[in-house]
Amino acid sequence: MAEAVLIVTKQGSGKVVEETQFPTKGKGGKGVGGFKVAEGDAVAAAEHVKVGKGQRVLIVTAQGMALMTNVDDISVRSRTAGGVKLMNVAEGDKVVAVLV
Repeated sequence: MAEAVLIVTKQGSGKVVEETQFPTKGKGGKGVGGFKVAEGDAVAAAEHVKVGKGQRVLIVTAQGMALMTNVDDISVRSRTAGGVKLMNVAEGDKVVAVLV
C-alpha cells in the first residue's frame, strides 16, 4: 500500500486508511464515514500520505506541544474503525494542525 489518508482527531487519536476505501461519489452526494469518533472528540485534520516511503508527520496542539512521528508507525485501519492514540493531549488542549 502506498497511497493513504491520515486522519487525526482533536484529542490525539488517529489512523491511516487506504485511499481505495473511499469510493468516488458524485457532486452533491452524502459522502461516506471515515472515522468512528469518540464522544466529545472531533476530526481535526485529514492528510494525504504515502505509506512505506519513510514519510513523517508533525502533530501540533493549540498550547504549542508538537510530536513528529513516522507515518509507517501509525496503524492502518478500516475506514469505519476508530483510531489509536497518536499523541497524549493535555486536558483543555487540542490538536490544531497536522503537517506532512
